[in-house]
Parts: sequence; C-alpha cells; structure tokens
Amino acid sequence: MSTQKRGIESILKKLPNKSRFRFFLLFVVISFSFWASTKLSKEYQLVQPFTLVWGEVPKGVVLSDKPSQIKATLNASGVEILWYRLFKNKLSISLKDVDFTPEDRVLNMEEQFFDIQQQLFGGTQLLQISPSLFPLQYSKMAVKKLPVLANLDVNFRPGYLGEESVQITPDSVVVHGPQNTLDTLENINTEEFKALDVHQNIDQKIGLEELAGVEFEVESIELYWSVLPYSEKRLTIPIEVVNLPLGVKVKLFPPEVNLRATLPLSLLSAVKSSDFLLVVDYEDINEGQSDVMEIKLRKQPPSVKKVIWEPLNVNYLIRR
Repeated sequence: MSTQKRGIESILKKLPNKSRFRFFLLFVVISFSFWASTKLSKEYQLVQPFTLVWGEVPKGVVLSDKPSQIKATLNASGVEILWYRLFKNKLSISLKDVDFTPEDRVLNMEEQFFDIQQQLFGGTQLLQISPSLFPLQYSKMAVKKLPVLANLDVNFRPGYLGEESVQITPDSVVVHGPQNTLDTLENINTEEFKALDVHQNIDQKIGLEELAGVEFEVESIELYWSVLPYSEKRLTIPIEVVNLPLGVKVKLFPPEVNLRATLPLSLLSAVKSSDFLLVVDYEDINEGQSDVMEIKLRKQPPSVKKVIWEPLNVNYLIRR
C-alpha cells in the first residue's frame, strides 16, 4: 500500500503546478485564437448549398412541398463561410412577376442573380448558380367568382335603424381552390361583425371567413351601412278591391285599416296615406269558402322600413 502511495506522489510531482498550468492554457488559447483569426480572415472559394424560400406566390398557384435547393459558388471570407454553414443557408425568391401560364414553368436563376447577391454578406461575391434553369413544380387551383355576404350581429340604439341595403365593396370575389370544394360554394361570408348601441353609420373593413384549402384574391372587403334615426307614423288607409267583375260590388267590414309605418325621421312629414295601397282580391273569394278576405300590401314608399296593419283580414258582402 505504501509503495502504491509513493508511486502516485511521484507522478503528481512531475505534473506542472497550478500557476504553470494556467500559463500553459493561456498560451494554447492565444495561439489558437491567432490561428483561427488567420484562417477565418482569408478568402476562399466554395460551393454552398442554399434552401429556396418562395415568396409572393400568385393566387391560385400551389407549389410542391418538396424542398427546393440550389448550389451557389461563392468567394467569401472564412468567417462568412462559417456563418453560411451554420445559420444563413436560406434564400428568398419572389415569384410575383413569374408567368405561370405555361404548363411547365422553368425559372431562370441568372435573372435572380442580383437579388441573391443582395442577400449575401457584403464581402461575399456570387460567382455562379447551379442549376441555372430551375424547374418549378406546381399545380393550379380551379377559379370561381362568388358573391360576398356580410355576417352582421348589430344591435341598434332605440330609435335608430340601418337602411335596407348594406353596401359591400367588392360585392363579389374571385376564389381559388379545389374544384370539388368550389362546387359546394354559392357565396362567401365575411367574418362576423358585432356592434352594440349603433347610432352612427357603419364604415368598416372586414376580413373574409377562412375556408380550408381556399384562397381569395382579396383579403378583406369594405362594409358601409347607413344608419338613420327612425320613428313610427300611424295612418288610416282605405282598402281597395281588385279584380272586381263588372256589375259586382263588394262591401268591406271594416273598409279601412290602421297602419303603422317605421320610416326615417327626416321623411316623417312627407309620407301620406296615398303612398300606401292595401287591397283584397275578389278572385280569392272563388278559391275558397271563407267569409273573410286577406288584406295585402301592394305599394309603399321605398324609404319605409317596416309596415304593420290591423286588421289582417276583412269580412265582405257581395252585391250584384
């Protein structure tokens, strides 16, 4: 045991002490730094692979999911090469101006030379791109133009209502997608628009409802809805009989109705009883055995939002 202990002590004595070891380690680090600096500062020529990232792909064009890669011959410093190897190994290529009309589209990479050079480090020189002609693998979607419907959940302040028509711009959009999907679509809905206590015009930009596998040529639409203060006006309207044969007279009980019309406050005084036409049809008598006839609205001002009248039916007496 003592012999083994003396052997270990002998080995330890031969090792450098802490101060000498630290000096040696510092010398190694400095030497390596000078060596690395010298190597990395030199310029080299190499072939560097880059993965292509496609940007601004036209609507209706679906690119293959297969990774696209080119090889670029570069003249660059060691530091730049190290950075390309570890981190900067992707290039963005815009397809905005590419014509996808031909069935087989080949991208001339020489035309992308300047854009690629701009994405490299300032000290890097782009020498060559391989392949110079890059085949694009893609497919095209079916196309259909569909009307846009506004999905609204609006609660108006009492005394306010929106005009009958909601203005949508554009009122239809071009849609790209698989043919079997487009065949099931009759219109495109907007995203839901909710609003409470509405008393002013609605002027809003709204996105379109997302559909899986479907692309739109526009991302949003402009929605405008005129909101006006409304009031209710009460009128007494006489009932007319239509399709009455010659020599026949019909007496109605009652001969008139009480009508309530909801209309813009600004038009309240302008609307008169003669602007409305309520009728009963004599031909309805021959079609059934009822003792009453239904009152129907045939005319009203376009600005009127809602019309309610009482009674809905009248009794009659025929005189020949």
